[in-house]
Amino acid sequence: MPPDRAIAHFAPGQRAASHLARQAAFTEALLDGGAPVPEGLLAPGGGPVGRRFAVHRATTTLGSVAALAARYPVLERLLGGDTFVDLARAFLRIDRPRTALLLGWGDGLADFVAVHPDLVDWPWLADVARLETAWSEAHHAAEAEPLVPADLAAFSPDALAAARLRLHPSLRLLASPWSIVAVWAAGGEAEGVELAPEWAMVLRPLADVGVHRLDAAGFAFVSGLASGCPLDEVVAAACRFDDGFDTGTRFVELVRLGAVVGIDLPHDAEETR
Repeated sequence: MPPDRAIAHFAPGQRAASHLARQAAFTEALLDGGAPVPEGLLAPGGGPVGRRFAVHRATTTLGSVAALAARYPVLERLLGGDTFVDLARAFLRIDRPRTALLLGWGDGLADFVAVHPDLVDWPWLADVARLETAWSEAHHAAEAEPLVPADLAAFSPDALAAARLRLHPSLRLLASPWSIVAVWAAGGEAEGVELAPEWAMVLRPLADVGVHRLDAAGFAFVSGLASGCPLDEVVAAACRFDDGFDTGTRFVELVRLGAVVGIDLPHDAEETR
């Protein structure tokens, strides 16, 4: 983050130093409230820059915290505004934004929450943050045209059994021992959090991101498809969790949700299409 020329400039004796090194020192001091003002940084008249720099530091920190809150709104509601700000400031000290585009900053927040000593009594918070990370990734993922159920009529059952499905680029999967999808659906109400496994599929086929609850068999089914396994192998994996797994219904539902963007057949199945 280059210094604002209206705020300060580097003294002449500093000009021979590496531009990148000066930028790194400035950024470090700007994002760490406990760091001293960078050496050699002066106000426009050559006087001390401490007060001006403090204002610039506060503005930058507030902007970073606001960007993190925009990406993790459910976590913010669960923690409360003041606690979230404290958490974000602590996170900012160890994880700096790498670009001026703050929309993608914060991927490490869930791991930070998981080991934060003040949050050990709420172990499910980290997975809520992971779900919000998945939502953000899905929101910004590449576009792709999903198939519709009518497209399946072009394929015979035998051909589909050997097919590999191409899933939408926005699709994300998350397994948790906690009822994080219920927390998400409640908009951050934590009273219903239980030690009850939940599996989530996050998907943005068109304009809106959806968070869908799966069961263990459904998670195995979609996970297998996402890894590129043939449909018949994926069904076998799902049946290990549910011997009554209804392949046809689950497959059509996945297509209806917009999760499938293509069907790849092996060469020997092309004739049965």
